[in-house]
Amino acid sequence: MEQGYNTILISGLPGVGKTTLVRKICDDLRVSYDCRGFITEEVRSDQTLARVGFDVVTLCDKRSILARERCANNERMAKLGKYSVYVNDFERLVLPLLGYPNPKQDLLVIDEIGKMELKSKKFEIAVSELIDKVPILATVPLQQRGNLKLVEYLKNSSKSRLFEISGNNRDDIKSEIVKCLRQRLGKPSIKI
Repeated sequence: MEQGYNTILISGLPGVGKTTLVRKICDDLRVSYDCRGFITEEVRSDQTLARVGFDVVTLCDKRSILARERCANNERMAKLGKYSVYVNDFERLVLPLLGYPNPKQDLLVIDEIGKMELKSKKFEIAVSELIDKVPILATVPLQQRGNLKLVEYLKNSSKSRLFEISGNNRDDIKSEIVKCLRQRLGKPSIKI
């Protein structure tokens, strides 16, 4: 990664494999570096296999609800399309991961900085405060409908590098991102 880049962004169409790519990058880097953060997973119905929501899963396998199609407290929940967003549950799991400073942390992983996650103003503020303080690997929407100021800021920042993935370039981009992150992170904090 060229000097000055502190944030690597991965973008692409829904379902192209951004989360899978982030997992593979973390698998490569965790041998030598401490990676902390979360990924967002689809939740599917056992009966129909249709998507019914999303969960947030930390890199240490702690899990919380991010959004569901139906919920008991539907009136009090933030809404995004057909989903109710569990902002409090999301914040309880994710905000401690964003605590700074953390000298043991080499890389902060955020999958993703999108409309659901940004329903939490506390999350938006925490990420904004970390942008220049820790190296970040994050996924962002390819195109945003609506006003996602933090995503726009990150995409246009001179300290960010954006990789757009497709089904054809995932493996090549993975190697390039790992190489960039290793250069940025420098000497490993974990003994190999």
